[in-house]
Amino acid sequence: MQPKTDLRVIKTQANIKNTFIELLSKKTFTEITIQNILDQALINRSTFYKHYSDKYELAEQLIDEIMKRATVFITERFSNMKDDELFSIIYKAYEYVYDNKKTILALWKIRTDKLHPYDDLQGLLKKYCMEYLTSHNAIKDSSMLDYYSTLYASLGLTTIKWILECGNEPDIAKIIEQFKYTLRGSLWLKTT
Repeated sequence: MQPKTDLRVIKTQANIKNTFIELLSKKTFTEITIQNILDQALINRSTFYKHYSDKYELAEQLIDEIMKRATVFITERFSNMKDDELFSIIYKAYEYVYDNKKTILALWKIRTDKLHPYDDLQGLLKKYCMEYLTSHNAIKDSSMLDYYSTLYASLGLTTIKWILECGNEPDIAKIIEQFKYTLRGSLWLKTT
């Protein structure tokens, strides 16, 4: 049994994370300093360092949380399911993404040698798509497998980014239909 985390620790970590996301919405990752976080979160340096070794560890933890959740949704999306189940999982993923809009958009702005969450998520989508297409023998011309997987991942992530940046909550059913229509010419779409 895991020991319970002190409520003060949970609140402090949430404050630091929220402050970091706020700063990312105003500045680039490289411009943000520990002092910026301390000043805005109204904490002292020792409090920050009790929880994180630096801003990179803080960013990594936030990115890891989003990537773990994305992996669950992507795994479910590429499991064998009926169309009505597929819409259900896509809608759950959409709700999660929309509820975490500010965090996701802020983290996607990070681009360093080691941290590149947008690219990592696109790579994850591509990998699962490629595995799905391969296991279902959906592509007759195997030389096109990489192309279709890249196309799917790019279109999917671009759609999510557009949904988050468009300024209002779009009709997800219409978005999904447009996504299917865009890819309809692909043979593999009939199996997904």
